[in-house]
Amino acid sequence: MIVKSAALITRKISYSLSYRLARHIQSDSNASYLRNPGSEPLTIATLGDVLAESAQKYPDRVAVRSVHEDITLTYEELLTQADSLGCALRANGFEKGDRLGIWSHNSAAWIIAMVAASRVGVISVFINPVYEKSELSFCIKKTSMKGLLIGNEIKNRNYYNKLKHLIPEIDKSKAGSLKSEQFPTLNTIISDEKEKLSSVYQLNSLIDNYKNKPEISKYGSEIKPDDGSIIHFTSGTTGDPKAALDSHLGVVNNTYFIGKRNGFHQGHQKICVQVPLFHALGSVVTVLGALRHGATLVLAAPIYDIAANINAMLAEKCTAVTGTPTMYVDIISQIRDKGDLPLNLRMALAAGAPCSPQLIRHIQTYLKAHSVLALYGLTETTASVFQSMPGDSIDTVAETVGYIQDHVEVKVINEKGETVPFGKPGELVTRGYNNMMCYWGEPEKTRSMLDKEGWLKTGDEFTVTPDGYGRVVGRLKDIIVRGGENIAPKEIEDLLNTHPDIIDSQVVGVSDERLGEELCAVLRIRDGASITINDVRSHCNGHLAKFKIPRMLKITDEFPKTASGKIQKYKLRELIESGKL
Repeated sequence: MIVKSAALITRKISYSLSYRLARHIQSDSNASYLRNPGSEPLTIATLGDVLAESAQKYPDRVAVRSVHEDITLTYEELLTQADSLGCALRANGFEKGDRLGIWSHNSAAWIIAMVAASRVGVISVFINPVYEKSELSFCIKKTSMKGLLIGNEIKNRNYYNKLKHLIPEIDKSKAGSLKSEQFPTLNTIISDEKEKLSSVYQLNSLIDNYKNKPEISKYGSEIKPDDGSIIHFTSGTTGDPKAALDSHLGVVNNTYFIGKRNGFHQGHQKICVQVPLFHALGSVVTVLGALRHGATLVLAAPIYDIAANINAMLAEKCTAVTGTPTMYVDIISQIRDKGDLPLNLRMALAAGAPCSPQLIRHIQTYLKAHSVLALYGLTETTASVFQSMPGDSIDTVAETVGYIQDHVEVKVINEKGETVPFGKPGELVTRGYNNMMCYWGEPEKTRSMLDKEGWLKTGDEFTVTPDGYGRVVGRLKDIIVRGGENIAPKEIEDLLNTHPDIIDSQVVGVSDERLGEELCAVLRIRDGASITINDVRSHCNGHLAKFKIPRMLKITDEFPKTASGKIQKYKLRELIESGKL
């Protein structure tokens, strides 16, 4: 049973409960400044509290339907299992603020672990499941993880074996008592495997052993809305991933307003989850946006699978779907020639990368979605800064990234930091409850991103309109977005430069119809040397996740440079796309 508790303190700044979607922004008459005071007040609560509230409202409604695992969890069952796991973590030495890494494909266990951590004050750290050993090592060290949940073995992916190669001490340790010279903070590994593994806790056993523990209310009372809640890794121009920490307050409210604009609060929505859960589009926009409003999450497959996603939408009668532009390109390419499929999508949301106006229109036509929405945000802004409004015309959705999010301020500035007039492009900066708390363990990088007045630099070139809508003009940051994945070129370049025949390298993103951008390595090589794209892949295999390995290769004698000697990557891209390189 779900125990109602006084700890469930979803307090409101005022008693307004209506979500009016009112268009009442505040703006300067000339300068590109917008502020949305909100259609209703912010919720002052912790993530664990509001998820328990959802379970109390909808105890018998299905929260998670994992098709590939044949697992169905009601809201009551999800909360019960999460609370059991949370109590197990605290009983085994975890304290408030400790970090639990989640390194797994899409699964029910992933969601249970995230909810469990939120209920007992542990910070979830989301890790890309395709990361190789060096990338995983970086994540563990960067956040000083105390524990790590790993997924069960699937085709071409064995988390436990990779971990054993990274941490040989696992074979000599007892479960919960790992002592690693390389990772001194890490002492607990939990696996979603059904059979017992050496030195590793079984997730199901922990859940079974700590059921119905009354301590859950005590742990929950220790957490404050301003405490850290979740960490996503994001790439930067330095090439090293940064760990962006979001507060409970930020996650609770961003997911609430995102879910409202998506219509997750209306009736009983069933959402096809095709995006990876470690990504903010998966974790915040889709999973938590759904759980905040009592929707059902349908996990079609452990990893991205076009056919499985289409089958799930049909078999489970999904009413909503979220995805990157690339995912929609793939789905449309498969269904456009299949005739009249019985799709019943109320809403389709495109986010994670710029979406072409034509694709927005194709989503409406071929997926028969009643409403197509766009969303813009960064990992550093929890998730959403702009998002389409219910009722926006297809032209508005196709031509903008949406309307400014509730309780958010934005302005567009020039290189001097001055606010530019409406319609003139410049860098978008944003301020609000949804801005990250910090980059974990990196105060200097935090200060370079987030100024003393609370303005966060997006690195994106924007224009905004007086009526509250934003448009992406380009990207100022040296980041490549491939199929919704943010990729820092420097990390790849640093590895390529270790090849004995490579003098120097530059990695750029070139236009790709399906992925938005594709990785192209431009190399200066030693006299007499010869390098092929297969050589590049062989050099990167085992060191980088596969999505970071360049698919294209160009050889050049010199890179285009400014007068001061700075390499001009945009000119490299122009040369490649024009066929001159």
